[in-house]
Amino acid sequence: MDTFDLRLWPEFSSAGGDASGPAIVNQVAIDSRRIDSSHALFVALEGNLLDGHQFVQQAGAANARYALVRNNWKAIDSHPSLILLRVDNPLRAFQGIAKIYRQQLTNTKIISIIGCYGKTMVKDLLQAMIATSMKSAASPESFNSQIGVPLSLFTVKKEHEIALIEAAISQENEMDALTQMIAPDSSILTNLGKRHLTTLGNVDALAAEMIKHLKHPSKKGWALIPEDAHLNLYLGQLNTPIHFWDAETSVLPHAKSLSREETSAIPYRVDFPDGNQFAGQITFGFRYFLDLINIAVKAAWLLGVRSENICKILGRYIPEPMRTEIWKSPIGTTFINDTYCSDPQSIDQALKYLDQAPSQSRKIFVFGGIRNPKQQLVTEYRRIGQAIHQADVQLLLLTGQHPFTPLIEVVKKHSPQIEICQCGTYQETIEKLKEIVRAEDIVLIKGEKKESLDCLTEAFNDSICTNQCFINLAAIHSNISAIRRKIAPGTRVMVMVKAMAYGTDELRISKFLATCGIDILGVSYVDEGVALKRAGVDLEIFVINAAFYEASKIVKWGLQVGVSDKAMIEALALEAGRMQKKIKVHLHIDTGMSRFGCRPEEALELASLILNCPALELNGIMTHFACADNPAEDTFTLSQVDCFDQVIAQLQTHQIQIPWRHAANSGGALRFDFPQYNMIRIGLAVYGLHSSESTQKALDLRLAISLISRIVGINVCKVGETISYGRSYQVTRDRQRIAVLPIGYFDGLHRNYSGKSQVIIRGKKAPMVGKICMDFMMVDITDIPNANIGDSVLIFGEDEHGHYISPQDLAASGNSIVHELITCLGPRIQRIFVHEV
Repeated sequence: MDTFDLRLWPEFSSAGGDASGPAIVNQVAIDSRRIDSSHALFVALEGNLLDGHQFVQQAGAANARYALVRNNWKAIDSHPSLILLRVDNPLRAFQGIAKIYRQQLTNTKIISIIGCYGKTMVKDLLQAMIATSMKSAASPESFNSQIGVPLSLFTVKKEHEIALIEAAISQENEMDALTQMIAPDSSILTNLGKRHLTTLGNVDALAAEMIKHLKHPSKKGWALIPEDAHLNLYLGQLNTPIHFWDAETSVLPHAKSLSREETSAIPYRVDFPDGNQFAGQITFGFRYFLDLINIAVKAAWLLGVRSENICKILGRYIPEPMRTEIWKSPIGTTFINDTYCSDPQSIDQALKYLDQAPSQSRKIFVFGGIRNPKQQLVTEYRRIGQAIHQADVQLLLLTGQHPFTPLIEVVKKHSPQIEICQCGTYQETIEKLKEIVRAEDIVLIKGEKKESLDCLTEAFNDSICTNQCFINLAAIHSNISAIRRKIAPGTRVMVMVKAMAYGTDELRISKFLATCGIDILGVSYVDEGVALKRAGVDLEIFVINAAFYEASKIVKWGLQVGVSDKAMIEALALEAGRMQKKIKVHLHIDTGMSRFGCRPEEALELASLILNCPALELNGIMTHFACADNPAEDTFTLSQVDCFDQVIAQLQTHQIQIPWRHAANSGGALRFDFPQYNMIRIGLAVYGLHSSESTQKALDLRLAISLISRIVGINVCKVGETISYGRSYQVTRDRQRIAVLPIGYFDGLHRNYSGKSQVIIRGKKAPMVGKICMDFMMVDITDIPNANIGDSVLIFGEDEHGHYISPQDLAASGNSIVHELITCLGPRIQRIFVHEV
């Protein structure tokens, strides 16, 4: 950022600042570990897990000049040289300062990029085009939130002619603050997409929020938007020239497909108004990336970039997925394949993934350098070196021919224990890793360019993976946020991670959930909870049920547990007393599930027994809904609620107050509102999965799980021949092409699915044929003539092209439920975690 005088901020004096002299800052930080200037402003923000006020002392120790704190914060041992600026709301004040800073950028054109998806890729492609002729800045990575936007604005300097700022919303009216800060000269709206909408209820509400922002640019600017029916109602409110990026006009360049068929390689052509043309090819996500090209090309043209320069960038443009991928190799090494980097902020974010590693893991950072001008390298590498030190990296592998000397000097100064190696190419780095990595290592890969995950799996698995289950952590976080907004404030959220976290990876998911503000984890078995505790999971863990002979194990590992009989209560009390510990228990009431729980008339006696055991704490009372996802059974569900309420009322008449009251599973949490309870237990909903149409109507969530396979064989069959065991399917036409997929009922696709559904290959549906075998299944690819061995196959979920197969529909086709479908996915399927916003 440029140096900035805080006196320009109207609240400076009232916040406690001395306006008698300059109040210069040249860095704004929200992480005390990233302060590298004696003129830094530290902003103490409150998050779900951490409160920035806890780190004000550290900010002062790092030589920060100012700290923005809330009015009622009591400073304890605040650093003497640190000037505290007290405000009602540090986030709003932070945004207010960013707004004033932006107003000083009078010669910089600010272009905002909003929409549901594609913002970051549009930003990066557009910046590459602009950089051919103008000085430009852009939001770091995907910094587009209420916090990310001000951080992005502080990276812009007066020397920049153009700045591209992303903005994203998750709640109604959030766009107001973002628009005031950015004050865009022109705006780009990428796409409005319902499948990415989990918090605003419907696309019309989203469109209304977008229009708030699009109203801001003056008549000198422009708005580049899609032709979308949801926007039509509002277009008359805009006073700025409007261009449609998905329409062909004579005044703007336009990219169009030269082939109607979506295959692995689609040619396209860009026609420019000046007569120039560019011919290219897209081999990844045809429709999606053609949209991105159109948006970027049109925006660049409107900003005055010459067609020759646009063509130059398109000539080397390779579409790549903007996501972080986390994969565990067969020997147990975890690889984090992060998106490309161009700034220290994105490296800060990436290094946080290392915090989720088990305590015994060796942390390895593969770094490919940054793209900043040489004169900024010393400053930027100093920040990166400090971040590496804070992340407790043990081995640093530097890749490429970048001038790494400033970084090496900083790392050796602050972290002399870190081993540093340098390799000339990425392939050399992979070979080096193959020599040194071992089980439990965690390897973070960050570089200028996105490297294919297939390169990693081929190097460390001896081939690319045939079956892959992708779990999108960003979607999980989004779903949790959406559910939290739906429930009453203060309601405790328990996420169930039983059954390998619904067939994913209980340790990885548990470590991630700890970063999402989850209050407590839930499991079915004691051994599931013990395994998580052994692996270093710090969150509280609740076990739904346990046998009396497991009491000592529960006490030893400090688990919470549901109880419903005297024998279990007495066993726990005995073991807890012997080990001198206090164990939290939840009294389980059976209101109609008839699985676990005491009868309602037994509750008072058992609650009294627990209260008379000094080593036990009656921390919760619970029941379990049998059919909360089914509207036809709502009468029964409400009878369960009435029964549970009567038990709670009876206990209260005997002065027995229990802190946590919970009944709702995912279906109950989505469909009902029971204010008398203050805790929910969710599992399926976290992954964006629904057990009924009614829960889907109650809250739209993002699907977080997808299953991908590959073609491993192709047979050309004749009329009359039969397919698979039992000869249940007969070939009906000559030269019918049958593809073999390496996935069968051992992998979770049970024989009940045989011949009842379809997969997607190269964008087209291929029906399942013949009986599903233990290890293989067959699909008909006759109508996909260009399908080949090695092609990706979507079994359910969403692929990189945006194609979709409902997991609920697939489960129903096999007379099953989605719970069974995902939890039965076998161990041969590689679990790959991605973070794709």
